Formats: sequence, C-alpha cells, structure tokens
Amino acid sequence: MEQYQLIGAECSLYSGKARAYLRYKNIPYKEILSSADVYESVIVPRIGDRIIPVLISPDDIAVQDTTEIIDFLEERFPTVSVYPETPRQRLTAILFEVYGDEWLLIPAMYYRWWFREENYDFIVGEFGRTMLPDAEPVAQRAGGEMIAGFFGGLLPMLGATEKNHRQIERWYEAFLDCFNKHLESHPFLLGTRPSIGDFGLMGPLYAHLYRDPYPGRLMRSRAPLVAKWVERMNAPA
Repeated sequence: MEQYQLIGAECSLYSGKARAYLRYKNIPYKEILSSADVYESVIVPRIGDRIIPVLISPDDIAVQDTTEIIDFLEERFPTVSVYPETPRQRLTAILFEVYGDEWLLIPAMYYRWWFREENYDFIVGEFGRTMLPDAEPVAQRAGGEMIAGFFGGLLPMLGATEKNHRQIERWYEAFLDCFNKHLESHPFLLGTRPSIGDFGLMGPLYAHLYRDPYPGRLMRSRAPLVAKWVERMNAPA
C-alpha cells in the first residue's frame, strides 16, 4: 500500500492529533519534518499559508486542518470509525474534540510560554532543529528564537495575563484531576478504544503539556494516568 505523507513536527500541537490518529488506524504514512525548505517548496504552494500539519495522499491530494484530515481519512479507512455510532456518544466525542482543539489550546500555550526559565531553551531548540535541521547550532538557535518570539507574544490574545493566569492554572489542574479520575475506570474517554474526542485532547496534551519540561512534570506528578493515556495514544496496541 502506498504511503501518505504527514508534514508536521513533534513540538506542533495539531501534528500530535493527526499523528496519533494515523497510528491508531494503522494507516501507512511517512512523517516529513516541516522545515523552512518544506514550507517554501510544499506547504505554501499547496496550502497557501504557513501552517501545519498537512497531509498529502498517495494520489496527491493535500489536506490541512486536523478535523479535515481525519474526516478525509475516515472515508478511505472506515473500519473501526473514531466517530461513535450512538447519537449521545457521538455528540460527546465531538464536543471533546472541540474542547481539545480550541479550549485546551489556552493552557497549552500558557504553560509553554509562561514558565520561560524551564521551557525556553527546550522549545527554542525544538523550533530551531525543526526549521533548520541542517544548519549550525548558532543558526538553529537564532531561528528558534525568532519563532519563539512570535508564538510567545500570543499569550495576551489568549487571555493569559498577570491578572488571570492563576485562573488558567486552576482550570487546567481541575481538568487533569477529572480526566485522571476518569481513567481509573476507562482507558479512553468513551470506553475501550479512542474516539475523535481522544484525538482532540491529544494535540495539546502531547506536544505542549506532556513534552515541554514544566507542564510535563506537572502532568506526571499530578495526573499520572493522563500521562499514561498520552503514551497509550501514541503507541496503540
């Protein structure tokens, strides 16, 4: 079977969602690092914007946006759909996908950029090696800092300020506590296999909140079953 191509990065929130889905459905794929060269030669010409992940099918169809990617692949690989059959479970799963995609984005960005002392060198290194994989370390560092300056500056737009950042922490910690409690009885959101809701949560919970140093330590200490869920999502049986 011919391979799909997933253009993304380990440090990219939405890449983690698409990657976990491809692994779960056992769809043959190759991940292409979203370097500066790939942006200029593939992503911008095919998509019209500087955004990842991008899926390219064996028949050369380019798809962007993780919900679109998953729906596109569900039509081609319908066996064991990630959309539950019953109306209530289907609605619940879709709501959790939206919650992960749109709302957990806020703590994901907050924990990455607010705790600069612990996270900055790690994420700058990740950005630099992703964008300029063949460059010298000094050039990678400069490239990583440029990207970090852009993303780190988005926090006020997301509502993360000195006035309310503690509320973001309390919200996220409450979510961790609830999800960890749920996972004492169920391996996934809705039972014994992941749904579209699990993949929605996987984006922020993996790339930012599991991998970055400060939130990763918080997750492992406060909600170890959530950390185990992340690992299970990345390596399905």
